[in-house]
Amino acid sequence: MAKTVTKKPAPRRRSKAKAATASPKRSRPSPKPAKKARSKAASASGRIDNSKSAADALIGLLESPLVADILAAGAAAALAAFTSSRVSRRREGGSKQALKNAAKAAATAMGARISEEIEEILESAKSAKRGAR
Repeated sequence: MAKTVTKKPAPRRRSKAKAATASPKRSRPSPKPAKKARSKAASASGRIDNSKSAADALIGLLESPLVADILAAGAAAALAAFTSSRVSRRREGGSKQALKNAAKAAATAMGARISEEIEEILESAKSAKRGAR
């Protein structure tokens, strides 16, 4: 079965009178200027420095004493939960369940430590607010 070809209608031509009164074509807006590189003073003033990679940011976060304390609490709780479970190699799935329990204990301990820190921050903020009055 052959496909029938249809012709497109011829474009309409404008008369000279209409072409003269037609509005001129709008020109494109000029492109935005390139962003300037941030200076060292901008990064020192607390603005985010884009030159740092995600790995640098993660290392900086891990060097924080608060994060180290929270991770230590989680690791201690996980180790305690893992050693308290009696895992025999004969029993199937015993080590898997012990590992899950250790992870739950670590998450619970870390959550408790974070909530303690938040409570301390809120209490110190309230006492500072009272002292300012």
